[in-house]
Amino acid sequence: MEHFSITKKGDVFHIEGFPDAVKVIQIDEPQARRLADLGLHKIDLDFAGDALFSINHVPEEPSVLRQALWRTAIIHYMKCFGDSGARFQLSAEKIYKGKNLAMPAFNYFKELRHKHIIHDENSYAQSIPGAILNGRDKTYKIEKIVCLSAIAETLGQENYNNLSLLIKTAKQWVIGEFDKICENLTQELEAKPYDELINRKAITYTAPGLDQISKNRNTP
Repeated sequence: MEHFSITKKGDVFHIEGFPDAVKVIQIDEPQARRLADLGLHKIDLDFAGDALFSINHVPEEPSVLRQALWRTAIIHYMKCFGDSGARFQLSAEKIYKGKNLAMPAFNYFKELRHKHIIHDENSYAQSIPGAILNGRDKTYKIEKIVCLSAIAETLGQENYNNLSLLIKTAKQWVIGEFDKICENLTQELEAKPYDELINRKAITYTAPGLDQISKNRNTP
């Protein structure tokens, strides 16, 4: 998996670094969809890793900055392992097979994301109502109604290291799968007649409009 500079002329893309190329053609072979999904997983894992690493460059106060980066890293990492979506989801069991300490760490972040960060379900967030009771010599019994709110701290060195290793391992797996599919597709396309290939449409990109915000991208 490599990165290339891209220029755009109208609706047509030009990928720099290929002087002999005449066209960037669309591919719709069965494995192409999986390749596209892996590319998006790589983007999310890169973003998660960058957010996590950026915590080291943010001061401890205000704490909201470090917490925002921490939660962002968890959300974008777990986004790749969701139960549904427009792309195929990564399998933690497959990626972390043989790594005994990885699955407990993965399950921790999965539950942290599902039951605390995105949804408020477990005891990592608590709010306990109470009343301040005065002594008998006061003319009224209740001085103030209060609420003790507490959020568990999850950004610690051990959790940081675990998430970093999980992201790194997942990225390595995604890159390996991506490169493997690229090799397969190259062989498949090489076997096709040149005229068939040159007559394919060039790849295009259409920026999404407001009408696309609620639609699955694979829905016509």
